[in-house]
This record gives sequence, structure tokens and C-alpha cells, in this order.
Amino acid sequence: MTYEFLELDETHNRQLLQLAKTTNTGSDLFYVDRSPNFFSLSEEFGMTRHFGLFKESELIGCVAVSEQKRVLTNRCENVYYLNDLRIHPDYHRTFAFYRLAENILSLYRNEGNVKWMISTVLDSNTNKTSMTKGNSLLPGGVEIGRTIHIGIPMFMKYRKSQLDICEINGEEAWAIYKKLARLQPFAPCEKRMFLSGNGVFLRIRDKNKDELAICKLVDQSDARKLRLSRKLPFSFKIVNLFCRFADCPPLPNHGEEFRHGYMAYFTAKEKPQNYQKEFISFIQKEFKHKYSYLFLGVSTEEAQYFRSNPFYIKLSSTTFAYGDVPPNLSMDFHELTLI
Repeated sequence: MTYEFLELDETHNRQLLQLAKTTNTGSDLFYVDRSPNFFSLSEEFGMTRHFGLFKESELIGCVAVSEQKRVLTNRCENVYYLNDLRIHPDYHRTFAFYRLAENILSLYRNEGNVKWMISTVLDSNTNKTSMTKGNSLLPGGVEIGRTIHIGIPMFMKYRKSQLDICEINGEEAWAIYKKLARLQPFAPCEKRMFLSGNGVFLRIRDKNKDELAICKLVDQSDARKLRLSRKLPFSFKIVNLFCRFADCPPLPNHGEEFRHGYMAYFTAKEKPQNYQKEFISFIQKEFKHKYSYLFLGVSTEEAQYFRSNPFYIKLSSTTFAYGDVPPNLSMDFHELTLI
């Protein structure tokens, strides 16, 4: 079987949108709608190159590499993120994935500027093993971190905060974020990405005006929408009943968008779990009219601070590094908007 490997551009937008609709990244309940512009999400990921695998002019696979700035050994350095990997279902049992990965590996080796990359894979992805275990053609991945994705319903009762929480402008938020996140391994550290106009910044400070925590409430629906691919289980009807009483959007019907936001770029001076819950309460109160659920990423250790709740959504993902991986590399900043 003969394949053609090409770098993609805007002229391939329609083919990429079609491929995205036919593939999933770990869940068969939702599919990702990237219309009208597949490339919009990449702008939030950093400077990105897209590549595709063709079979007789049909795009059957794609992958992207995004250049990001992250905190490594207390410095802001370039990191290359392998993402948007998709193979058409008709080619899952062929060599398509290996040809795509082999071409990417060869390309970046020949260019010589990139020594290692990272990728994040949902643990529910049925193709996870083939993407990470390695073989005679491709190197295996080294696990550098695991993230728990927690979805919190906006209809849950919130508590009144005793702290000063308010919206602030991007420049002020960036100054606080830089100070609090400068020593946190793998924290994003690129101002342009931080200030992208897809959300609002929230700050917590104490009575002495000391900044305690910062986050960004992000809405990525302009770049990607989660649409329901099949009917929700009957048990979810009770969720819509609660949503109606709380005046937040109901869960979607087939083909409709799942309205959700992200608590992104969260960092705190100390005891982060306390401030996470303060932000969650504030967002539930002030933004429940926009979203059905709020998602955030935490470490496996931090996840224990979130009590078991039948209405919570919990997923997990693992981040791997490939190539000449730096020693003691760990991914300690669990940012869902960059996955």
C-alpha cells in the first residue's frame, strides 16, 4: 500500500474537518467538531505545523507538532508537543499510523533542531498502546506525568467565599501568573498564548492585598466543540432536571454541542486545592448561565481532594516524552486547554 506524506496548509481544511468527524480521541460518546477552521485550535497551542498521510488523494491520517514555551529547570524553554494525531477508522489495522509517525520522526531528525517531543493520550483511547510502547520502527514513550480530568456540574450548590475574588485584565493577570508559576515544572510560560482572547482572568487575594491564586476561565468553543455522537443514557435526564432548576444549559441532544468551560492556567501561592474550590464556587455562581460543566486538570494526588460524586465526570490522560529525553523530566502542570 503506497502512502504520500505532506505538510498541510489551509487548502486542506475541508479534508481535515472530515477526518476529525470520523475519528475520536478516546470517547465514542462525543466527537470533536473543529469547524469552520480546523487550524484555529492550533493557534492556541503555539506555532504549529500540520502533516498528513494520503492514500490515492484521500487524507487518511494527520498529526501536528506545536512549539510551546514551558518552565524546565526553572527556565522558560521550547517544548515540542505532538498532537492532533488521527487515523481514519478504515486504516486502523494497516501500517498507516507507523508510516505517519515514521515520516514525522525522519523529518525532525533531518532538520536537527528538535531532540525530543511530548504527547498526551487519553487513557481510554483504545490505540494508546500502539502509540506509546514502541517497536523496531519507532521509539517508545517515557511516561512523565498523569492528569485527572474532572468535570464539575454547574448546577451544584456553591458556598459563599470569604476571599476577594474578581475578574482582572490580562496584563495584571500575566504579572501574577509569572510570579506564582515561575518555578512550577512544565508550566506554560508564553505571554501570547496566555493572553489569547478566549476567556476571562480571575484572581484571589487576601485582606492585605497579597495575590494568592490566579486562573483563566476558558471557552474553546470557537476552536473546537464537543458534539454528542449518540443518545445519552437515561440516567442523565436527572442532570437536565437539575440544570433547569439552576438555570444552566442542559446536556446536549444528539449532534448538539456540550457547553463546557475550563479552569485553565491555575496556580497558587500555597495549598492550591483550597483556592481551586474557591474559584469553582465563584464560577458556578457567576457563569452557570454559560456552561453545563466546568473542567479542570489535577494530579493523581490532588484528585483525592475532590469527593466522589455521581454527577462528576472523571477521565485521565498520560503524558509521554519521546527521543533524547532530559533527565528527571516531569510534567507537573496539568493544563487541559493545551491537550
